[in-house]
Amino acid sequence: MKRFLDPASIKTGLRDLLSSRALAWMVVGALILTVLFKVALPLFVSTASVKVNMERALSSWTGAQASIAGDPKISFWPHPVLTLHSVTFKGGDAAAPELLAKADAIAAGFDILAALRGTPVFYDFRLVNPVFKIERRVDGTLNWRRAGWMADAIADASSKTPLPVRDTPIGDIDIENGTVELVDRVTATAYRVTSVSGSIEWPTPAARIGAKLSAVMNGERVEWSIACDEPMRLLSGQNSAIQTSFSSGPLDFSFDGIGNASSAAFASGQLQLAVRSLPTLLSWYGATTQPASTGTVSIDTSVTMSEETMKMDNLSLALNGASATGVLDVVWRPQGTPRIDGTLAFDQLDLASLLASFLPALPKSDSGIPNMAFLNEISLDLRLSAQQASYGPVAFTDIAAGVMVEKGRASVDIGDASYSDGSLSGRIALANGGADGGALQFTLKNADLAPVAASIGLTGPLPFGRGVLSADLSTAEPLAKMTFGGFSGEIRYLANNGALTNFNGPEFERLAAGGGFFNVSQASDGSFAFTTAEIIAKLRRGVADLTRADIRGEGRTLSLAGVIPYRSGSLALGGAIRPDDTTQPPVRFFIGGSWPNPVISPLSAIPAPQ
Repeated sequence: MKRFLDPASIKTGLRDLLSSRALAWMVVGALILTVLFKVALPLFVSTASVKVNMERALSSWTGAQASIAGDPKISFWPHPVLTLHSVTFKGGDAAAPELLAKADAIAAGFDILAALRGTPVFYDFRLVNPVFKIERRVDGTLNWRRAGWMADAIADASSKTPLPVRDTPIGDIDIENGTVELVDRVTATAYRVTSVSGSIEWPTPAARIGAKLSAVMNGERVEWSIACDEPMRLLSGQNSAIQTSFSSGPLDFSFDGIGNASSAAFASGQLQLAVRSLPTLLSWYGATTQPASTGTVSIDTSVTMSEETMKMDNLSLALNGASATGVLDVVWRPQGTPRIDGTLAFDQLDLASLLASFLPALPKSDSGIPNMAFLNEISLDLRLSAQQASYGPVAFTDIAAGVMVEKGRASVDIGDASYSDGSLSGRIALANGGADGGALQFTLKNADLAPVAASIGLTGPLPFGRGVLSADLSTAEPLAKMTFGGFSGEIRYLANNGALTNFNGPEFERLAAGGGFFNVSQASDGSFAFTTAEIIAKLRRGVADLTRADIRGEGRTLSLAGVIPYRSGSLALGGAIRPDDTTQPPVRFFIGGSWPNPVISPLSAIPAPQ
């Protein structure tokens, strides 16, 4: 070992190598190769024929007529490369050709031996500043026709006897600063994608294709990647494995599964999607309406898609922080509105936040209800459940509901829910997207109404007990102009073993028997216990007709009747406190003024007409 590392031995070895014939032949060979590539080969390869062959090759590959205006440039070191400048692609009628694409330069590698034979084979393309114009015509056809080689390769994908075209070399396709102009005559829309850069790896038509591209779309930087194991099978209508992902500021999604690109396109696999801000996404898309506030969406699901349908199974969905699981079916019908069917189970649901995040911020009525005209543009059949749900101060638990929208008619049916320690069922319906009014029906059983009244700011003497509160209300007013005074219908309340709060019965009777006017607040220190309370009111044109209000306590019954113009908060009621002992006279009075502190007028204090 020491001998090999000895400096004298190393110097002797180098001297022997330099004096050997092997080194001399190596140097001569290198010189010959250099001369061959730099001097001799250009003499044998005709630039004119290469240009013609390149135009022919590009025309064959793209299906368009390629034309090269600039002089070709050939480089042979370190490998043969042909560079062409000012390349255009045209299609359509020969008398009036249509520009389909252009590029400042296109470079490609080529086979030297094939070039020497006059039939060069090109591969590994590089496109500099290309511009592609893709248009869908009114009849649904594209301005680009399918290239012959692609038709052959697609046909070969189904053939039991492989054709030579399947092994045609393609190689890598690098794109520098490209532009794609998309025009859809069917929907009258146009898009422009700029700064397209990246690479496409595709050795041969039968090989796996992979692409990684970046671009700018509507001012947003995006990145897109796709990989397909058998691209020709995909295009021939047969299934092939596909992996794709898209990333941008407002939207990310990925798909991993199988699919085909036949006339009845199909895909099935795992889909993941995330929207960081729905308003930002809609603004990027160019939508004219925006949600009232920021909304986020996250989807992770097994998806099956066809040309007009999408089925999502094992769905995990997050809407503005509210998580749900379930299934959804989406149908895009050529004639008619899109339709969504499914079942979603939420853990917690803030309805006010959800609606503000995902409903359009449209003009509102005096009651603050948004215009629902957009319901004419969608169909829904959803079954929803939530362990906890809220809308402002109203909180529900264990809610099960259904949402139906069809041809502008919409309804929300609550089959069952726990509310204020009771059970709630009900229905909200809209006609013609709310343009022809709607209806509200609900029944609340065995609930504690005291916290309900406090949550909506209702004060004054109120009868609270466990029982049944029901309402059947409707309006013909357009939703956008509707006020609560436009409702008509009936409200019923039946309670047992409760108390009329803020009402001192004995003090009220004493003041009423005294014959003078007084405010109800003067008898508010206390409560009036009752065994039953039955109240029936009919609503019409902003007035509640109190047809019955009987509150039965121990030894006493308080009865009221009259009208309540609730739009102004005023009262006009006649009342009486009747002792169970019929030998005692009732105390009669009139209630006027405004709630919650009306004026009490004993009948004895009202002067008789002269």
